[in-house]
Amino acid sequence: MDDLSLARKTSAPPTGRHDVQHALEQQTALLHEVDHRVKNNLQLISALLLLQARQAREPAVKHALKSVLDRVNAVATVHRRLFQDDDVQRFDVSAFIRDLVSDAVGGSGRTDIVVRLNLERIDIPAAKATPLALVINELLCNALHHAFPDGHGGHIDITTARDGRDFWIEIADDGVGMRSGGAEPVPCFGLNIVRLLGQQLRARIDTETRGPGHRVTVRLPVNGVH
Repeated sequence: MDDLSLARKTSAPPTGRHDVQHALEQQTALLHEVDHRVKNNLQLISALLLLQARQAREPAVKHALKSVLDRVNAVATVHRRLFQDDDVQRFDVSAFIRDLVSDAVGGSGRTDIVVRLNLERIDIPAAKATPLALVINELLCNALHHAFPDGHGGHIDITTARDGRDFWIEIADDGVGMRSGGAEPVPCFGLNIVRLLGQQLRARIDTETRGPGHRVTVRLPVNGVH
């Protein structure tokens, strides 16, 4: 075999390499197409809910629609964060909380509520991202909407940390606490969502009314979370 023939044989790609590359490119294109369609669908749902809320006349209906809109937006934030990161199999809880706080506080119009963050980076499997995000959204929205009535401001503290075999998320406020009387009703539906999703996540949820204020701690098993 001459030198030219040997060079050609050495430089030739292994059989099937181009097929694998083509399949990978097709899979990437399909993933981006799915991402685009999901994002558009979530935006459409949000727009419809917002339109319906604006047209509703009863305060209770407006509040219910706004609560659903907050949950849809939380799911949209999960989706955006997953596709922004290089690893779509893992979900950065602390980065999500920063995004959620920015959106929720800005949307509430409450400049008298200060949210303080003490976040250790916690990555969880992507499959757990949506239920955990909805739990965090419910607890934050409950604090924003119910802890500080009548224009009284205050603080909300959100902490994430690892503790041995578990990691935990704590949302605490120095507001009026969870009360059954007064201007704001106890948000039972939201707390029921938290409990149901907590069971799905195998999480332990502890609540404490501190007078003033309320604290909720969600503790989850690490289970391979890095």
